[in-house]
This record gives sequence, structure tokens and C-alpha cells, in this order.
Amino acid sequence: MRPGLLAAILCLLPLPALARADDPYAQGAALRAAGHSEDALPLLEAASRLSPDDADVWLNLGLAYSAVGRFDDAQAALQTAARLSPDYPDVQVGLARLAYFRNDYAEADRLLARATAIQPGNADALALAAQVAAAREDERLRWRLDANVSHGSLSNGLPSAGGATIVLARRMSARLTLSGGVDHQRQFNAKDTYFEAVAAGPAGYVAVGATPDADFRPEVALRGGVLAGAQKLGGDWTFQLGADGGWARYPTGEVLTLSPAVTIARGEALSLTARWINVIDETDRHRSGYQIRGAWRAAPRLALSAGYADAPESSQGATTDVRALSLGIAYDIDDRTTVRVGGEHAERAAYDRDDLTVGLTRRF
Repeated sequence: MRPGLLAAILCLLPLPALARADDPYAQGAALRAAGHSEDALPLLEAASRLSPDDADVWLNLGLAYSAVGRFDDAQAALQTAARLSPDYPDVQVGLARLAYFRNDYAEADRLLARATAIQPGNADALALAAQVAAAREDERLRWRLDANVSHGSLSNGLPSAGGATIVLARRMSARLTLSGGVDHQRQFNAKDTYFEAVAAGPAGYVAVGATPDADFRPEVALRGGVLAGAQKLGGDWTFQLGADGGWARYPTGEVLTLSPAVTIARGEALSLTARWINVIDETDRHRSGYQIRGAWRAAPRLALSAGYADAPESSQGATTDVRALSLGIAYDIDDRTTVRVGGEHAERAAYDRDDLTVGLTRRF
């Protein structure tokens, strides 16, 4: 073979690889599979314009839209894929997953039944069916009872403290949970019982509470919080912004609080929350501090937590700066019952306090 002809053939060999590298569908599908759906979207949208009759393009575009929470766009893309390829089981599973995200379990079941009829034993369909069944069971358990008992030891010869809390909540819908609680606390030979009602949803909560004949708890309190949707960081990691604020009238005066926060999480396995705490205390003085808390799902039924705070606190009648270290463990006895044990060491200017708390959660 002539050298010139051989050189020409060798020069042509990289062209298929270069064509694949420039293929927006191939690049977008790879990014989506790697968990970078936000980065994949421009490429998959371009691919949908270049190949409007390719069901795989529309399937990957719909899955990417779904991953970033653009559910209406995901529905349109997946329905286009279903029109182009009615017997494509992955498309049916994609539509079923979207119905699951929207808490439409009946539609998810219908679509999964179609997927398994087309391809019996489809692994993705079977896994999603198990998730839907678990969600149905969780939805059936609309009530939740939380109970805690605590004991506190104080330094400098001060009398011990303690208390008990009971909260009963009912999920009214996927977007609304109502709860009411009673918190009885004893310290410095005084006792207070605080009552609170809370309405909560995916985007935040509002609460109102009061303490009859208050000694150190709020006479009246209003608080609330907002929570933005989780945003992708890369892979399984997300971040979420939020803020809590409140007003309370104590026997010593009024207190205002505002605490923006950010949470970085890897699914339900690991999370870290940093909170900036701002207080206008009962003397109209601005104080600030911070709190950091981490949580780790060490095993399917076991969760561990730890936190540190260096911030002002008003819960005991007068605002004071507190440094506190806390540790906690929670164990799911079964799908309905969780037991918790927690400890905290807190340092104040006047005394140190060590608390031990035991708690129980029951869903029914």
C-alpha cells in the first residue's frame, strides 16, 4: 500500500469518534445518567430539534426535566416519546415516575402495569412499584405522635431541671400537615406549660403559641419559616436555602429572631445545616451567632446527629449567649416506631447545663 494512501486512511479513523463527541444527544444522555441533569438540558433540547422523531431523545429530555423539578415540561417530553414509541417500556416507567413525584399513585400503578405488560420483569418498573407501594402505606399513616422526656443537671449547686413534650400531628394532604403540642418545663423551682399549634407544608410553616401565667416561657409567640426547593450541586448532592423568624413576648420583654440557613445533603443519607442566628433581645440589643448540625443515616434503621451552637438563646426567660454541643441517635424499631436518645452540654455565663432526652415517635 502506498504511504500516501495509508496516511489518508489513518487520518480518517478519528472522524467517527469526533462525530460522537459532537453529538448533543450522546453528551446530554451521558450527563443526565451521571446526575448532571441541569447541564444536560441544553444539549438534549438541541437534540430534540435535530431529531424530533427519536423517542430516546424525548425520553432522556423528559427524565432530565423531571430531575430538576420541571414536571410540566417533563410530561410534555415523555408524552411525545410515548406517541413516537407506544410500546417503549422505559417511557412508561418515566411517566409513572413523574406520576409518583406528583403523588398520583393510581396513575403510577396504571403506567407501571403497562410497562410490565410490555416487558415482564422490567427492573426499573419493579423498583418503582415498590416505592409506590411504600408511599401508599406512608400516606395511609396520617397521624404522628412525638413524645420526649428530658432531665437537666445544672452546675454551681443549682436545682435540676426537666420537662416533657407531646406533639400530635395529622397530614391533611400532600401539602398540609396540622399539629398541636404541649411542652411542660421545670427550672429554678418554677414550672411553665407552653401550648403551640403549627400548620406546615413543603414550602414552610407558621406557628402560634402561648403560656398561661408564664414565668420563663413566652406569654405569646408567633413564628414561621420558608424553604426553597432543593437545587442540584452534582451527583447525588443538593443544597437548599431556608429561613426562620419569630416574635415572642416574655415576662421580661419582647424578642425578635431571624435565622437564614443553608443545607447541603446527599439524598437522605447525609446532611449538614448551617444557620445564622440573629436576635433582637428584650433590651432591644442585637445579638447574633451560629449553629451547625449534621445528620447521618448510618444504617437503614439507624440515624446519628451532632450539632454545635454559639448563639443567643431566649428560651429560659432572658436572652443569654450559649455555647452548646449536642449528640443524638435515632433507631427505627419498625416502619411506624422510632426511639431517640439525645444529650447536650450547654455553657452559659452563670452556669453549665447537661441534658439527657429520651423520645418516641409513633406513626398511625
